[in-house]
Amino acid sequence: MMQPLVDNHGRRLNYLRLAVTDRCNLRCRYCMPAKGIASMRRDEILSWEEAYRLCRIFVELGVEKIRITGGEPFVRKGLLPFLMELSRLPGRPEIDITTNGTLLADHLDALKHIGVRRLNISLDSLNAQTFYAITRRRNFENILQAVNKADTLGFKVKINVVVITGINDHEIPDFVRLTRDRSWTVRFIEPMPFDGAGGQYKSLLTGDDILARLESKFDVEPVSNGKLAVAKLYRVPGYQGCIGIIYGYSRRFCGACSRLRLSTRGELLTCLYGNPVLDLGALLRSGKGDVTIKRAIRGAVDKRLSDGFEAERSLQRSTFNSMVAIGG
Repeated sequence: MMQPLVDNHGRRLNYLRLAVTDRCNLRCRYCMPAKGIASMRRDEILSWEEAYRLCRIFVELGVEKIRITGGEPFVRKGLLPFLMELSRLPGRPEIDITTNGTLLADHLDALKHIGVRRLNISLDSLNAQTFYAITRRRNFENILQAVNKADTLGFKVKINVVVITGINDHEIPDFVRLTRDRSWTVRFIEPMPFDGAGGQYKSLLTGDDILARLESKFDVEPVSNGKLAVAKLYRVPGYQGCIGIIYGYSRRFCGACSRLRLSTRGELLTCLYGNPVLDLGALLRSGKGDVTIKRAIRGAVDKRLSDGFEAERSLQRSTFNSMVAIGG
């Protein structure tokens, strides 16, 4: 049996996040400038066949969960047939999706047939005008429709909320109340500097600040969700769902991080805050075999930096790319 991927700090890596596109139909202020960013040429990004081959290799190296991200995954044609192929991989890895929800509703029946069960849906406001102020787009009703339909169809739904001081932080209690009668998990996320425009936050609401806001309004109790979980979970007694806090900027979960990322080009990142450590797309296109690629992956993992702060110090650039260029 193939030995699982374990980095040089003893962390097992069994979770792959695959960005299938760098395009997005929103322009969220914490992700990219209003004019967007220059998109990659079609020949620069992994073909569906190349992406499938790399996913198969990672599954053979012990990856148990593949999360499809972007950009917005549903803007790329051919996504559903690709997901069907992934669902048939030996070992049957869990296939999940992170989406902004704008195009999701029409695909939910197909996703259920394929076997996708978990959806992370970005929704930063419950008010249409505030949503527009954050995203610069008017897709609010589409997302609400998709979230409610996903719940009706039995998907495990997580709502991701990037909390921005003075913009949507007053809505924290409203998001918590969503968990009263639904078994959703609402996760509040510290803003991270991946906006493609310098990423300097002068008024950051930290995870601890968010927790203090929660405790001032609700009697919350911690929920155990495993040492490898990114979010610290809480629950309001009597509520069906959970509340999560993700310390994305504070980087408190690095010691238990089990994630690897593949960019749209096929670049491997062992940390969101670091440089790509291996160009797997180039290895594929140069004709390298699976054994060589697996050896290269193990070599990269064996040099993984200890945490996001060390990774940031190693950056070969002074600012962070947009999240769509990395894979959310």
